[in-house]
Amino acid sequence: MDREASDARGLCPPAASIRCPADHQVVHSCCVRVPSCQHQTHLRFCLFPQAARRRSLPRRAACVGEPQESLSVSCGLPFRFPAPQPSFPPKTNRDDLGKEPSEMFSEFDEQPLGSASIGQVHRAVLRESGEEVAVKVQYPDSERLFMNDMATIRNFFEWVAPEQVIILSELERSLQNEFDYQVEADNLRVVRENLGGHFASEAVVPKAYPDLCTRRVLVMEMLPGPKLVDGLRKYAAVEAAARGMTVQELEDEIKADWDENGIPAVYDGPSALEIATYNASVSVRDGAVNAGVWLYNHTYGWATGHAAEYVSTTTPPNPPRIMDTIMRVHGEQLFKHGAFNADPHAGNFLLLPDDRIGLIDYGSTKKLTRGERLLTAVLYVALSRGDRSMVFDICRNGGYKSKYMDEDVIYKMTRFGFDSFGRDLLGKKNIQQFIDECFAADPWEETADNLVMVNFLSIRLRSVGLAMQHPVVCSKYWAPIAEQVLIDEGLPYEVWNLELMQELTKDVLRIASS
Repeated sequence: MDREASDARGLCPPAASIRCPADHQVVHSCCVRVPSCQHQTHLRFCLFPQAARRRSLPRRAACVGEPQESLSVSCGLPFRFPAPQPSFPPKTNRDDLGKEPSEMFSEFDEQPLGSASIGQVHRAVLRESGEEVAVKVQYPDSERLFMNDMATIRNFFEWVAPEQVIILSELERSLQNEFDYQVEADNLRVVRENLGGHFASEAVVPKAYPDLCTRRVLVMEMLPGPKLVDGLRKYAAVEAAARGMTVQELEDEIKADWDENGIPAVYDGPSALEIATYNASVSVRDGAVNAGVWLYNHTYGWATGHAAEYVSTTTPPNPPRIMDTIMRVHGEQLFKHGAFNADPHAGNFLLLPDDRIGLIDYGSTKKLTRGERLLTAVLYVALSRGDRSMVFDICRNGGYKSKYMDEDVIYKMTRFGFDSFGRDLLGKKNIQQFIDECFAADPWEETADNLVMVNFLSIRLRSVGLAMQHPVVCSKYWAPIAEQVLIDEGLPYEVWNLELMQELTKDVLRIASS
């Protein structure tokens, strides 16, 4: 449940900073920072760089090696969530469930399967049906600590960067929902129904059991399989060992390449079919070897008491297939239904035994209005076509104002915020250099917060891609989906202009000024 924040400000360009762990640059302290979804990338997103310049705030060096599930604010105000517990006291479960756990579950593993910022997950078996379920239980006091810290952070930004308070409010609204697991149960239902059978062979959202859920306990279908982040870590160790390196040395090699040449724009490695064929051949080879091992163990090995070990070769994940599925699923959620997970990091995807991808953790689910949803579709078609004037109109409609209203700067920053942070946009500049250059050319002054979570979605998924060495440009995946949605709703891309945008979003914009 790690979090990140950027200066997406609705349909306007985000001011952000992103860096690889080896890049020991500094960033302004008025930023929310999180580690990326995997060891290869580390992101820091400034809420408003000019606030640091305006207030002469201190700068701090970026750090690496934070745990996967961390969350803190770089201004020195960390969110204080309770430490993970090996188990919950019986009274906690009884109070949250309204009955003894033994009345609901025939089995309940006290040792958690995993833990995150505000709760932890236990395996259990329903007493009535015998179904295996995952039970997420919230830590005591996590909501109170969060609200106290948010109040402190809000006070800080009211002084340092008042134009950011409106965006902080959008983040707070989204994060608050995560403390009500009944809301998350309903989010799971909505997203599961929206996807229907369209992605049945590729992805699955766990079924919630709403009658068993309370504000602090979520009971849902157990999906078997490791988290994507764990699969990546496991294979990184294998790959590093095969090259005679440590994982850290492998990371450093990747970071050095990115520092010298910039982050790649798109993936140019083996195809999904090539990787699947390789993995299948490895499986066949292991099977043939293990057949010989079995025969040996049941003959000569049995007679001599010296059994041979079976082999199990670790095969790589299939990044092209995984990213293609993830991007298409989220494109459908975003443009067709307007309800999506705003926090899709690599810990929220499971690699199921049947090769499907499990989609979990819908506490942070954003629901767009029809106007916001269609305008987002127009944005991604415009980015795909390189339609700078349309992007400019979208940003103007979104309440964006800058000193010079430079169309080129606005287009670059919008691409960065919603589409790409690869060398196709940045060249060999790092992210901080790119942001500073854009801000120096045309300082932004006023903004809206409507599509902050769309920006988060884009950045999160691009980060997942980088973690798998499979960089993506969002518009390449999403523009075809977006364009079809516009046609299906009777508002094809060609009919859009500033007046139509204003009509569809006039009642929902929330503007903040610097």
